Amino acid sequence: MKTLLYAKNIHELLFQIQNNPGIQVVGSCTRLGELPDKAISTFGIQELSQIIRHERYIEVGPGTTLSAILQIGQNHLPQVLYEALQTVANPIIRNTATIGGNICEQNHKLTLFAPLLALDTKLEFKSQTETRTETLQTIKDVPKNFILANIKIPLVDADISIFRRIGPENKITQQSASFAFMANTEKNSLVSLRLAFAGPFIFRSKNLESNIAGRRLPLSQKDIAEIQEMVKQEFKSAATDQMISNVLTQQFLNLTQYSFEQLS
Repeated sequence: MKTLLYAKNIHELLFQIQNNPGIQVVGSCTRLGELPDKAISTFGIQELSQIIRHERYIEVGPGTTLSAILQIGQNHLPQVLYEALQTVANPIIRNTATIGGNICEQNHKLTLFAPLLALDTKLEFKSQTETRTETLQTIKDVPKNFILANIKIPLVDADISIFRRIGPENKITQQSASFAFMANTEKNSLVSLRLAFAGPFIFRSKNLESNIAGRRLPLSQKDIAEIQEMVKQEFKSAATDQMISNVLTQQFLNLTQYSFEQLS
């Protein structure tokens, strides 16, 4: 027999989690094939579905639907995130699917993960007694007896923004991934770079980004070949022992080459 509980607010949600060992927090359940034996839904908890706009970042509750985020508008969201949101399923699913559900999938990272990773998104977790903040890149799972309570997305501008979704159009498989590229230029120089990939595993190397930044523009074919070799070696090192196909690796490298060619 399955048990599904509901909570009216965050306080009640945390109380139920603390006092029901093994209970699993669920949202809109758009990707759940079957409910866990014991679950508690965040559906309808207003504090978890708020959007608060600040000058440099936005705070988004994990229960916020993807459609609600899109309604902020293209001019008020980072371009890579806006484009990624538009590629998720269809409008009907986006009316139900939440940002928390999209980024908390453990087995395979979904569409929004790469752009949020590139944007240096931070996650705020709450328990009955503590609040923790983690970066999206370092977090492995929601800590025990905590909930994801808030998502802080920096409003980062970029001169060049590229987002691509890889894999089948209407489903998630081992060949699915997302790719995000952001670059800022100034006076014929590459000032900053952000490059992220998420699917069977996640990839972002700030060390690689800093080693590429500072190059003079436009990039020559020789520059692009050197950069591609750096990216290839870093990616293959990160992908060691990961479940990633040669086809997906090549698609990632094709996208990085295309991105750097925009700077040539």
